Amino acid sequence: MTNKILLQIRKVTPMIGLTYIILFCLMFFVTIIAFYMNISVDAFTRDPAALFDFHPFLGLISNIGILFWCSTSAICLFSANFYEKGRQRIVKQFLITSGLLTLLLLLDDLFMLHDEIFPMYFHGSEKIVYCVYIVLILMYFLKFKTLIAETEYFILFMACSFLGFSIIGDVFFTQLGILVEDGSKLFGIVTWFIYFARTCFFQINSQKITQG
Repeated sequence: MTNKILLQIRKVTPMIGLTYIILFCLMFFVTIIAFYMNISVDAFTRDPAALFDFHPFLGLISNIGILFWCSTSAICLFSANFYEKGRQRIVKQFLITSGLLTLLLLLDDLFMLHDEIFPMYFHGSEKIVYCVYIVLILMYFLKFKTLIAETEYFILFMACSFLGFSIIGDVFFTQLGILVEDGSKLFGIVTWFIYFARTCFFQINSQKITQG
């Protein structure tokens, strides 16, 4: 029993140690930002609902979208570990890139990068940020167009259509923001999740059949 515990400690110590170092750096960074911007530290650490004493269901739809962004990124990055050689390399690149792209969209949605952070602190136009995202997505499609063509790309097309409609609603139809922007974005995020969840599932299954 003691030997098993010692073996576990030796195996997990590097990973746990690195994780704790990253978390410590995060807390240190938050403390520096709070001091520099003259913001209370608890504004970064406490739950918003408790901090501002508002209803915990406030922002429910937005939070659900964040969970689906996160789930998609995690599924893609985890599934990429099943591929290493030959044709599997392009599948691995596709899944890693998809996971990182989804992570970027997650961070943008979570921290309001395009509509608050970039315009406020970097003096960049919201439309310019949208253009950068569109260019990145187009480059992504061009690089992996052959592989995407072998998947259920209609689902991906639907996801991009909803997300694109959400952008149009955000830029041109501010009075219909709730209906056009937020509703379309949620449909787009969930459809994006469905596409990559099914793609990862079928890719892994096909690899098992090939190896079998």
